[in-house]
Formats: sequence, structure tokens, C-alpha cells
Amino acid sequence: MKFETYLILALLIFGIWKTNRSVRRSQTMQERSFTMRASIFAWFVGFLLLAAVLFLPFRALMLLLLPVGFGVLSITKFLRDARTRLRQEQQGRVDLERMKRVN
Repeated sequence: MKFETYLILALLIFGIWKTNRSVRRSQTMQERSFTMRASIFAWFVGFLLLAAVLFLPFRALMLLLLPVGFGVLSITKFLRDARTRLRQEQQGRVDLERMKRVN
């Protein structure tokens, strides 16, 4: 039981560090807001999965893990693409302003 406790504690510390790092690296207010909403959603889903691991029997847990794995991968890709799109839009605005100043 001690190993599982340390593993959960390590995952919790990593999650807090990753959330803090993501918010600090956000460049615009729009991106920061999106990052905060995505982080809150990820923490909520993480707590639900932890509760499922602790309270579901083994057979139900195995049936749950495959669709959850695909869902997590899909949501992660969607969030990464949305954040990239926000950054590209901001960069496009900056480039347009720079071109206006040159002319």
C-alpha cells in the first residue's frame, strides 16, 4: 500500500507542476483562460478516474480502461490543437500589425 501512496503523491505533484507551468507559459489572456479551463477539466476527469480505480471491481475497471484511454488521447490531441490555433491566430495578428507599420 505504501508504493501506491507514493505513486499517487508523485502524480499529484507532477500534475500541479504541469498545470502551473502551462499557465505561466501562456502568452495571451485568451490562451491563459483556455489553459485554465482545460486544466480544470483534466483535474476533474483525473479525480473521476482515480475514484473508478479505487472503487470499481477489476473486471469493470478493465472494461472501462480501453474506451477511457482512447477518449483521453482524443481530448489531449484536441486541446493541443486548439492551443496551437490560439497561438497562430495571435501570431498572425502581430505579423499584420508589423506589416502595417512597415508600409
